[in-house]
Amino acid sequence: MRNAEKTIRKQIADANGIVYEPKKCNFKGECRGTCPACEQEVKYIEKQLNARRMLGKA
Repeated sequence: MRNAEKTIRKQIADANGIVYEPKKCNFKGECRGTCPACEQEVKYIEKQLNARRMLGKA
């Protein structure tokens, strides 16, 4: 599941002109996309999307 979510985040970032390179996840066990590293990536993309909305670019 982890790779699919990273792929989706990358597609969203690319479609919105956001610089994003997924990082290797070192989470032990089954990551369901809610580990600290994944959450940090989601927050980064959300922050970038919000900034673009404020500028009228999204």
